[in-house]
Amino acid sequence: MGTSRLRLITAVLLTGLVSGLIGGLIGELSHLIEACAFGAPFSSSTTGVGGVVMWRRLVAPIAGAVIAGLTWWWLRPRPSGSIISVRQAVDIDSPKRLRPIETIVDALAQLVVVGSGSSLGREAAPRQMAALAAQGLSDGFRVDGSTRRVLLASAAGAGLASVYNVPVAGALYALELTVRPDLRTRRGWGQVGIAVVISVLSTVTAWIFNHDRPIYRSPVAEVTPFGLGWIVLLVAVATPIGAGMGVLFGEMKRRVPVTSRLWWTVPLGSIGVTAIALMAPQVVGNGQVIVNLVLAHPVAPATLAILLVGKILATTVALRSGAAGGLLTPSLASGALIGTLIAAAAGIDSPSQVTMMAIVGAGCVLSMTQRAPLFAAAFALELTRAGALGVPVVVVAVLLGWAGFVLIGKRGPGFHGGIGRAPGNTSGSR
Repeated sequence: MGTSRLRLITAVLLTGLVSGLIGGLIGELSHLIEACAFGAPFSSSTTGVGGVVMWRRLVAPIAGAVIAGLTWWWLRPRPSGSIISVRQAVDIDSPKRLRPIETIVDALAQLVVVGSGSSLGREAAPRQMAALAAQGLSDGFRVDGSTRRVLLASAAGAGLASVYNVPVAGALYALELTVRPDLRTRRGWGQVGIAVVISVLSTVTAWIFNHDRPIYRSPVAEVTPFGLGWIVLLVAVATPIGAGMGVLFGEMKRRVPVTSRLWWTVPLGSIGVTAIALMAPQVVGNGQVIVNLVLAHPVAPATLAILLVGKILATTVALRSGAAGGLLTPSLASGALIGTLIAAAAGIDSPSQVTMMAIVGAGCVLSMTQRAPLFAAAFALELTRAGALGVPVVVVAVLLGWAGFVLIGKRGPGFHGGIGRAPGNTSGSR
């Protein structure tokens, strides 16, 4: 039985509004957790926890990890498993229902572990919470199964959009990674419309909290004919590194410790991340600090290299410990570091051109770890708002890297996966 037009419109509008409120509140809660852990929110800085007193740098990450580890030890199925994920909830063949208490508690645990310094993204929590709300609205308005799937997927993308103020990327996240509409049909374009409306409405609703402030303040991106050659080199370097990171992170997700050990493996992983942060304090959190740093002022190449290795290693350690969280912003930060490193090697010192290199690198790496080139390009561009010139350059660069991956990637062991099929996107993936 189909869904009436009135019920569908009402469900779509309410899903967008509720997703925006959830994303806005989660953004505020994230800042509150950072302030409780380190005395002030660190994600908006360029120093990370570098200016925080040492006792907080040592105690806060472990305390947060203990809370999260005990929560997941109690919450997750045994012997080794995860709660019902958004991916499972929108599965075409056998969709499962998100369980409200488990979903909410798991999302809060993620915010605690990231806000206390683990090297993971915070975008998974709003995706889960928004999808849970969409599930309730779908039940209340008695929508059919296919519409329910689109609403949940769109809400997950809208949760991301509202937290990071990226409406286009939020819609593309739902469409490219989950819905995959058939644009040859009217139904496919209807799905596109639902995703766009929900994502835009969610983003605008979240302006109540973030006042439409961009996540990053960057110079207007520019590129010269000389710089175009270096961008081609950057694509050739960042794409395979991103593919390798996707395989690495996917493998870490598959090797999650058994549930009975999470109460100590998650804190142990946090100790590892804390040790890395003693040498590179910008690696803590979701990666926002690193992007703030490279966009704010010139950074020595040696420091960039240390941060790149440190961020990838810290994220790997956090995943291997069993901690849950997002990978979008850690991937984005790693790509920005690669772009800035190549800019430094090329002798590019213009802030606008360095910005372009950072955005291209970020988009290329993210497209590989998520296997979603359109989403990656939009996410990198919307986060930085770096000007009209950046749009064609970044989109073409990311698609060029994706085309190269499609042509040669299948020959390498583990370098596989079509759009939306990144390594590690298993049933437990949030």
